[in-house]
Amino acid sequence: MLNIKTNIPGLQSLNNLKAVQKRMSSAMEGLSSGLRVNSAADDAAGLSIANRMTANLRASDKLTQGINDGISLMQVAEGGLNSINEILQRSRELAVQAANGTLSDGDRASINAEYKQLKAEIDRISRGTEAFGKHPLAPGLPEPTTAILGNTPPLGQKFPVSGSGGSFSSGIVSTAYVPAGAKNVTLTIDSLGADDDIQLFARDGTHLVGTPLLGADADIVWMQRQVTDGASAKNLVLTTENGFLPTASYSDAQLLQGPATYDASGGATGTYNGMTFTYSGDGDRYEDALTGGYNNGSNGANRVERLNIDEATEDLVLLVVGQGAFTATVTWDTMPSPTVTPPPPPPPLSTPTEILLSASYGNRPDSVTIEPTPSDSASLGLADVELDPIEKAREALSKLQQAMNKVDRYRGQYGALSNRFEGAIVNLVQEKISTASARSRIVDADYAKLSAELVRTQILQQAGTAMLSQAGQLPQAALTLLR
Repeated sequence: MLNIKTNIPGLQSLNNLKAVQKRMSSAMEGLSSGLRVNSAADDAAGLSIANRMTANLRASDKLTQGINDGISLMQVAEGGLNSINEILQRSRELAVQAANGTLSDGDRASINAEYKQLKAEIDRISRGTEAFGKHPLAPGLPEPTTAILGNTPPLGQKFPVSGSGGSFSSGIVSTAYVPAGAKNVTLTIDSLGADDDIQLFARDGTHLVGTPLLGADADIVWMQRQVTDGASAKNLVLTTENGFLPTASYSDAQLLQGPATYDASGGATGTYNGMTFTYSGDGDRYEDALTGGYNNGSNGANRVERLNIDEATEDLVLLVVGQGAFTATVTWDTMPSPTVTPPPPPPPLSTPTEILLSASYGNRPDSVTIEPTPSDSASLGLADVELDPIEKAREALSKLQQAMNKVDRYRGQYGALSNRFEGAIVNLVQEKISTASARSRIVDADYAKLSAELVRTQILQQAGTAMLSQAGQLPQAALTLLR
């Protein structure tokens, strides 16, 4: 059909020309950038994969740098250990000389003076060895220890497992303390004949549970221990060694003595500072006074006493007062393990150093910790080592040997880690090469292919332009019909 208003061949030629120009533009972009994937439109999945690979490649460089820093740190530390080892060798040489009985006291004193200088040099090297702000040979942080009150351990130390028991001697020395936070603690004792009584105190000296200490009805277990008034209680019982505060003073205003009748499986209830106590009472105080058995220091049939604490809101001091032996069992729902950390030595301190070995995209980082190797004289067990007198010199031989063995273990630790890190670097390098190769296959341009595509699209563009020109001439044929 011949028409003027709509040039169908022209439209088709124009559409094909636009498509050719788009492909030619894409080929030119790839050739100029060197990339096959220049935007998500080129290959959305490939771009996502390549981006993850790029993250791994960039991380690999920093991982290698960090591992090399770790190796450098260990090399510095081993250099310091080598110097310390030489000093230990000389120290042991001096100890062997000082242990010889042919030396005079003056000779041995001179040897000891040199040894003290060597020990001071060990401390200087251990604190002065530094790399990247770390001091691998300096003293380490002290380990937390179980918190005791005076000489009184926590209840969980004497009874490590709920339901455990044991045999103990009674007296006026505290048995243990119930730490704050303990829940549903039940103590059951068997006096085994002689009268032994549970006594529970707050650390300020408040008598919470047990038998009376004051007055005409004071219990025999206190009188047998010459504890008869507040002053004797302060001097003999409420001591800091027993876990009481230095300002503690005796008070029985809160004393729970037990029920009206003996109840080994239950008892009377009292409260103090948010705590509830249940106490069975002392069997010796329930015996018949007419038979002469009341409060005579012999339990008879009522040998068992039981105390329950619902929840300790503060530390409580527990004693079993008497003059014999008893067995005890303790159960609980919750028993904290109080600890105390000694003050740290003066800086610098050695602390663990974590070195990353891998940080693959989407995976949890993998690391190795370089443990501290404290090598000061105290950490090596030489704090109290002397070479004078001769007995000390002979003791020093074994301690110096132990110190040398410790230094050898440290050096072995560094050597093993250095070899591991070297292997990790080799693996990272190979992994980087493989990842770069894989990423190249995804995103890098194939110049042969793109060059051929550019030539093809240039030819098609020229042909398309010519055909569009020809299509523009077609309406001219219609004018000949009108002439």
